[in-house]
Amino acid sequence: MNNPRKRVPKRIAVIDPELCFGANACSICQAACPVEDCIIEEKDATDRWVCAVRVDKCIGCGLCVTLGNTTAPQARDFGCPADYDAINMQDWDEVVDILEASSEHQLDEEVETVSETRT
Repeated sequence: MNNPRKRVPKRIAVIDPELCFGANACSICQAACPVEDCIIEEKDATDRWVCAVRVDKCIGCGLCVTLGNTTAPQARDFGCPADYDAINMQDWDEVVDILEASSEHQLDEEVETVSETRT
C-alpha cells in the first residue's frame, strides 16, 4: 500500500532507538507494517542502524507495536518482540509538538554554529 493518507491519524507508532534491536538484526516491524516505506532504517546517535517510523506515512494501524503493549489498538500475533518493547503508539499532536520543538532547537544550534565561525 503506497497511497497518500486520507486523514491524519489520531495516534502514530514511535520507535525508541535505544530499545530497537537493530534494523539489520530484526526488522519485524517493517514486515508487519502495511504501508510501503513507512518504517525505514536510519543510524541512531551511536551510529547503529535502527528502525524509525516516518511520521508522514504512518496511518496509525498499530500492527508494528510491541506484542502485549497496552498502547496497541488491537491484539495481534505479530509485531515487535515483547522483550524489546521498542514501539509505542503516541498521540499525533504530541509527536508533532516534539518534532517541531526539535527542529527549532536544531535550527538555533545551526545559526549559533554559523555565527561562531564568522567571529
